[in-house]
Amino acid sequence: MTNDRQTARTRFQISDAVRASISNDGLVLLDLRGGVVLASNSIGARIWQLAESRLDCREIASRLARDYGLSIDRAEHDVTAFMAALEARGLVSTEPAC
Repeated sequence: MTNDRQTARTRFQISDAVRASISNDGLVLLDLRGGVVLASNSIGARIWQLAESRLDCREIASRLARDYGLSIDRAEHDVTAFMAALEARGLVSTEPAC
């Protein structure tokens, strides 16, 4: 992701080697390749759901801002940081921006 406009338009591809479980408490991810289990809070669960729905980064941030009463800047930061952490573990990859 090279600039703000590209970052905002980025969509995420979820790895086939990931299984997700979402509950009221948050998100649990299982990396089938590494046998690693990761957990996140309800905001991480919401980001995951929206990424599964094929929304781009800006759309995900807009929904988070609305759903949780966050500023758009804070929501964009949270989405970018969360998805970057998952990408670093190979659980998601980015698709080229439009």
